[in-house]
Amino acid sequence: MKRLLVVVMILFSAAGAFALPPTYTFDQFQSAFKDFASGVASALPLDSSVGLNWSDAYIGQFPHFGIGATVGAATVPFSAVNKAITAFGGTVPSNLGFLSSVGIPLPAYTIDLRIGGFSLPFDIGLKFGYLPPDAFSGSFKADYLLVGGDIRYALLKDKGFTPGLSVGVGYTYMRGTVSLPGVLSGPIDISNVTFGGQTYTLGFTDPSLRFAWDTNVIDLKLQLSKNLLLITPYVGAGLSYGISHAGGGMQSAMTLNGIPVTQSQLDQMNSTFGTNFTLQNPGFAVSEGASGISARVFGGLSLNLFILKIGVGAEYELLSGSFAGMANVRLQF
Repeated sequence: MKRLLVVVMILFSAAGAFALPPTYTFDQFQSAFKDFASGVASALPLDSSVGLNWSDAYIGQFPHFGIGATVGAATVPFSAVNKAITAFGGTVPSNLGFLSSVGIPLPAYTIDLRIGGFSLPFDIGLKFGYLPPDAFSGSFKADYLLVGGDIRYALLKDKGFTPGLSVGVGYTYMRGTVSLPGVLSGPIDISNVTFGGQTYTLGFTDPSLRFAWDTNVIDLKLQLSKNLLLITPYVGAGLSYGISHAGGGMQSAMTLNGIPVTQSQLDQMNSTFGTNFTLQNPGFAVSEGASGISARVFGGLSLNLFILKIGVGAEYELLSGSFAGMANVRLQF
């Protein structure tokens, strides 16, 4: 998880490794983050599917249950991040050039719990992941929240030569931010910003580069698995509908036309641009929404060591070409 965040940090910080012009227009600022926002937003439904990626299509009725942890990442199109970097005069470090072909990893992790149902052949899963804003003390800050669950109904039970087959429905909410203090050359001005019926020049004294995203996803999936003693391979397909937002901007002490910003002005900006900055945490950002259907195929296997299950899996999004990988360790009874 930390290694993936470091890759994201290096790429994002590359945008601030070069001297910036003293002033940008709002159109330049908005364009710099637009492709990033749409690229990330389109990958969020796939990233939110990390968690509860258990190999068994159905774990059985109560008292069967399990608990474990999953870590994974989905890829964001490289072009989405690269435009935000080059717009500020930066370039991707040469040692990370391979990301131009595979994309930028957007990490996710969860604690998973699954329990078998009563009477009918179904099971219920819950997942939760959280990273507090002060989790890292280095040159960047990040926070993360993922909450979700699903219910799966067994169409076939894994018995004899018959594989397990289930159909499920789930919901996930996920949000995250990355802030990089001290990597941009300040002060920086953004001109022609209009809100509340007036046009301003925003001044940032020592800006941090900030990226943020959130999504609400409803997911349907079909999964097939077969227990072969020491291993359990599985394959499946999923269809999701996501309502997502992503964007970026700058954070620091801020002025409007050379005068320190007030809470009332921040409230107007928040209302206009869909942000939530305060005087204690001032800044300015733009975001892009992306709502729509995502279709994926997935597969993997688990190594079964009595009640200990160690699983790996991968997913491919058919519409965008993004892919995700994940690993899971759990105790399953």
